[in-house]
Parts: sequence; structure tokens; C-alpha cells
Amino acid sequence: MSLSSAIFWALAVVMMKKVGEKVHPVALNLFKNTLGAILIGITLIIIGEPLINPGFVITREDYIRLIASAIIGMGLADIIFLHSLNIIGAGISALVDTVYSPFVILFAYLLLGEQLSAIQFLGGGLIIGAILFASAKLQHIPVDRGRLKYGIILSIIAIAMMAFAIVLMKPVLNKFQGDVGKQLWFAGFRLIPGFIVPLLIFTYKSRSRDLISPFKDKKIWPYLLIAAFFSTYLGMSSWIIGMSLTKASTASILNQTATIFILIFAYIFLDEPFTKRRVIAILIAMAGAYLVFIG
Repeated sequence: MSLSSAIFWALAVVMMKKVGEKVHPVALNLFKNTLGAILIGITLIIIGEPLINPGFVITREDYIRLIASAIIGMGLADIIFLHSLNIIGAGISALVDTVYSPFVILFAYLLLGEQLSAIQFLGGGLIIGAILFASAKLQHIPVDRGRLKYGIILSIIAIAMMAFAIVLMKPVLNKFQGDVGKQLWFAGFRLIPGFIVPLLIFTYKSRSRDLISPFKDKKIWPYLLIAAFFSTYLGMSSWIIGMSLTKASTASILNQTATIFILIFAYIFLDEPFTKRRVIAILIAMAGAYLVFIG
């Protein structure tokens, strides 16, 4: 499931980059979360799971974890990530995405008591070094160096928030390990705050700029639907199910393979350069992620 999530997410990232050239990150996040909620709701009805009353015991702490996870990971982090994606592009975003595993393992250590070793710290250092290496002599980038650094920092912040959000809800997922229906219910429940937060931001931003007109362009709708379908519906669902079936560290390293798929899809669909320096940086970063995993 975690490997499937990586492929779904990689394809979604490339499509969101294409759509992001015209649609504001807030509007795009609201759209994909809305469509995701509808599709998961339909899926729950088909498999016979209740929509409102879950039919199983969820404590007050569980609800707090789910709501906080959704606000941080879907309501805010996704918007920040989409904004960074528009700045740095899918290829560089793939490289920065390698910080995901170290952040998951770090937060698992802080929140769940999982231990960190010297090898894991070394792996984290390799990932940071790979990002610096790749960004040092980038060519043919559409933004200046200052803007590029800003985009990379935003991307790191967004990924850290996503990692924190999934680790925060991990204890809830563990209670119903292996029950796909309940995991999908959790995914759907997260989309309620994940819808409300961007809706509030969308309402506020709409006062100063038109966020709806870009949706009138029929050419973007295929990319828009693919992005929403693979990110919020298939991607998030398989991400949560995969996280529930194994340790946070194991699931995160499988999710990390999205880095490779994003690089490939960005080359195919966006004509982003597949440079030697970028490939070397990806390999170094993946090696770092592997050290973090085995440590």
C-alpha cells in the first residue's frame, strides 16, 4: 500500500504542478479535498461502512488527534506544498521530498518513543547535503536563487508538517490495524477539517483576488481531476492504510520511493531536465533515507 501511495502521489504532484500554473494553491487544495471527500464517501457506502456514526469506539483523544492531523497535514501543509511546487518545480520538489522519512522517524521518536541511532543522524546529514548539492549549480530554472531557496524552505516546512500529521494519528490507526473499511473512514473524517480550513482561507483570499475564473478553462480539467483523484482519494487512502499496517519508519521509506517516480514523471509530462547532478543528488538523498531506515 505504501508503495502504491508513492506512485499515486508522484503522478498527482506532476499534475498539480501543471494545474498550479493557473489555479491558486488554496483553490486547488479546496477542490482536491472536496472531490476526495465525495469519492471516499461513495466508497464507504459501497463497502457498507457508515458515513456519520463509525460503528466503533473512538475516544475523545482519538478525535483530537484526527482533527489536529487533518488541519495541519491537509488544511495547511498541502497549501504550503502546492505554493512551493509552483516555485521550484516537480523535479526539485522530488529531491526535497527525501526529508519526509527523517521527519517521520524524528516525530516517531518524539511522539511515539521510537529510538534514533547515529546511523540515522548520518542519513539525515546525507539528505541535507544532497539538497545543498543539487541547489548549488542548478541551471535553466525559472526563478532566481533567492526565490528558489524560499521555495525549498517552504517545501521542507510542508513536508515536516505532513510527517508530523501522520505520526500524530498513528496511535489511532494502530487500534484498527488491517481493517481497510475503518482506515478509509479515518481518511474520510480527516477530509472534513481538510475541507473546512481551505474553505475559510479561500473565502478570505477571494476578497482580494479572483480564485474561481481559472476553473473556467476547460483545458485544465483533465489534469485537475487526475491530480485530485490520485492525491486525495487513492494517494491519501493508500498512504493511511499502508501506515496502519506497519511501523511508521517502514511505511515512510516505502513512501520515499515517490522521489524517483516524481523525477521520472516530471521528465515525461513537464519536460523538466533529468540532469546528471540532479540524479546524483537523488541517489545520495535516497542513500541517506535508507540509512535513516536501517538505523
